[in-house]
Amino acid sequence: MTTPTETTTRQRRSILFLLAIAVLVVVMDLTILNVALQPIQRELKASQAALQWCVDSYMITFAAFIFTGGVCADRFGRKRTLMAALVIFGVASLLAALSGSIGQLVLCRAFMGVGAAAVPTVTLAIILNVFPPAERAKAIAVWAGAAGAAFAVGPVVAGALLANFWWGSVFLVNVPLVVIGVVLIQLWIPESKNPNNTHFDPAGLVLSILAIAALVYGIVTGGENDDWTAPKTVAGLVVGVVLLLVLVPIERRVPAPALDMSLFSKSRFTAGTAAIALSFFGLMGAIFILTFYFQSIRDYSAFEAGLLMLPMGIGSMAMSSRCPKLVPLVGGRTVVAAGAIAMAVTFGLYALCGAGTSVAVIVVLQLLFGLGWGCIMAPATGALMSVVPLPKAGAGQAVSQTLRQVGAALGVAVIGSVLSVAYRSSLGSAVNILPADLRTAARGSVGATQQAIATAAGRGLNASALRSRSVDAYLHGMHISMVIAAVVALAVALISLRWLPGRPPSPAAGAEQAPAATTAPAGR
Repeated sequence: MTTPTETTTRQRRSILFLLAIAVLVVVMDLTILNVALQPIQRELKASQAALQWCVDSYMITFAAFIFTGGVCADRFGRKRTLMAALVIFGVASLLAALSGSIGQLVLCRAFMGVGAAAVPTVTLAIILNVFPPAERAKAIAVWAGAAGAAFAVGPVVAGALLANFWWGSVFLVNVPLVVIGVVLIQLWIPESKNPNNTHFDPAGLVLSILAIAALVYGIVTGGENDDWTAPKTVAGLVVGVVLLLVLVPIERRVPAPALDMSLFSKSRFTAGTAAIALSFFGLMGAIFILTFYFQSIRDYSAFEAGLLMLPMGIGSMAMSSRCPKLVPLVGGRTVVAAGAIAMAVTFGLYALCGAGTSVAVIVVLQLLFGLGWGCIMAPATGALMSVVPLPKAGAGQAVSQTLRQVGAALGVAVIGSVLSVAYRSSLGSAVNILPADLRTAARGSVGATQQAIATAAGRGLNASALRSRSVDAYLHGMHISMVIAAVVALAVALISLRWLPGRPPSPAAGAEQAPAATTAPAGR
């Protein structure tokens, strides 16, 4: 029977706090850059496409290297892997803050993603190793709450930093946190790994990196350019799928595979992973829509828009902390389904919002959004990890994390494409009041339309009538996109009710039947 590493209650609390902060920092970087794009464009004279790659390069490498982080953690040690990942993330953050060109910044963001990729996976594996079964649900809830809050905290932190410092401060803030984190990890966290993992699978790791990177690249470029038939988009998707088809049979024959296909034979793992991946689809798609709604339609500053994300983070953390008590009472499937329905209701109500909707209504919707999200992550993660043998916790969580990142990329790409098509269709020929050289760019997005209006005004041309038309067009696209997000959220509810457990698994089930992981005293 698996036994967790011997630690005191106080030690476990300190470890959990440290791991939660580590997760918050790297997940926060998925959204923190959005607020800084405007000053970066101004200072580094970057094109719109280059700015998009500052965001996308982090997402692509984050997804591509999750497998590597999980497998290395189980093979070489979770503590050692986490420290190495944070060092890579910290050094890349420092170089990003000091970037003198947009190309350098894109490269640094890619390396930040490489380091960040291992952190959510390895931190959860450490939690499973350190905490006894009776305490794991609460620990996972804190971990999930930190990850959920990070999406809301990022824009607020970025807005506060940019109000007082230059754009590089949004990256530089990571450096002292990483330094402190690495020192405390060395002092507090015990080492653990899979004692049976004596083989290494370099071919599987390389194939997984290339396959996921190509797949996410295709998804990102398709959504970014709103052209799913472009050669580079098709090439990325085809290469990604082909490499995955090659990877699967290879991994079935490897003693210690990077991709453990046997996990998908367990309904709890498959359903929990699917529920989280689809939830990330809706979450990231909705955040993408709301970012422009708050800033381009409601004319809020970046900091004000960030503050409107806070109720979501508060709701997520509040509900995550309640899940360990709710799941034993009503069952994991009910909690996750209720959360998914709350998200679907939120998206449906956003489909009715306009440019003049009360701020109080928006705050309530954001709070409901967070409450729903907080019901999903912890119970679904607990359900899927309950059937993963503890020595394979890193590899098991790597599979789940990879699929949720693919879901996140799809959410932004697909919902972004729907929004773009609906916007251009609704805008129609209204851009013809602009000079001919501005019309093509003005059709691209609401931000591009408003920039074109400003440019025309600088030439002495009054195109203000286009402003109200662009607002109506964006709201039309937003309403359609939110309905799609609501349908995806309802699919999560159905999956949960059908396949997730109605009550917590017994301590003797699943992972608790696995052999014990080898551990070393903290600090060695």
